[in-house]
Amino acid sequence: MIDMNPAGMIRTDAVKEIHAAVDGAMRQDDKRRRYVGASSIGSPCERKIQLEFMGDAHDEGWRFSARTLRIFQRGHVMESMSAVWLADAGFRLTQTGKNGQPLGFKVADGSFAGHVDRVITGGPADIAYPLVWEHKALGSKSWKALESRGLAKAKPEYADQVAVYQAYMDLTNPALFMAVNADTMEIYLELVPFDRVRAQSASDRAVGIIMDSRAGALRPRCTDDPTFYACSDCPFRKRCWGAAA
Repeated sequence: MIDMNPAGMIRTDAVKEIHAAVDGAMRQDDKRRRYVGASSIGSPCERKIQLEFMGDAHDEGWRFSARTLRIFQRGHVMESMSAVWLADAGFRLTQTGKNGQPLGFKVADGSFAGHVDRVITGGPADIAYPLVWEHKALGSKSWKALESRGLAKAKPEYADQVAVYQAYMDLTNPALFMAVNADTMEIYLELVPFDRVRAQSASDRAVGIIMDSRAGALRPRCTDDPTFYACSDCPFRKRCWGAAA
């Protein structure tokens, strides 16, 4: 007799085979940045940023999980959706310059760079244009932290990213940070004033990483605890911690 119980059907060998096939087909972008990125400069571990910048090999067997790759794709899809929502509301957005290239910046011979999600050049709101638009798709926990604490306190790494864009792209009008709750589809909006001190600190961090990399000096770990959350899925965990990993 066929088991019509949904839970029983989920556990069938055929469904498991399909699940494994879908997960196995998820493709990880093997193209790695050879620059310190604005989107990563606020990350907790400077050593990880440095090893990525230097192009060091990832730990043997390491790769993002299929679930993580789907989360990355979700972020891109929701960014596009949110841009349409803003355009429908009368805002004018662009992500390319007059030369047709993505809007962003490159400094230090291209060793420190970033590409902004969009620039808002006009719209119905009584705010200063043009301005940086930065978008994130977040789970409920992170989204609620933003709602209760604001960008700088809840997600300082994103605040660093925004400040760097504002500084290097000379777009110092308050930026619009937008986050979509991927669980409920609520949106969070915050106008972020330009924080010159934050931008300078993030820039100094990037310079330090670049200079130490050229000198062959390894940046310190962000923690003395190999079980620290930032180390759990780091592509350099075994290299960094050795036997302790």
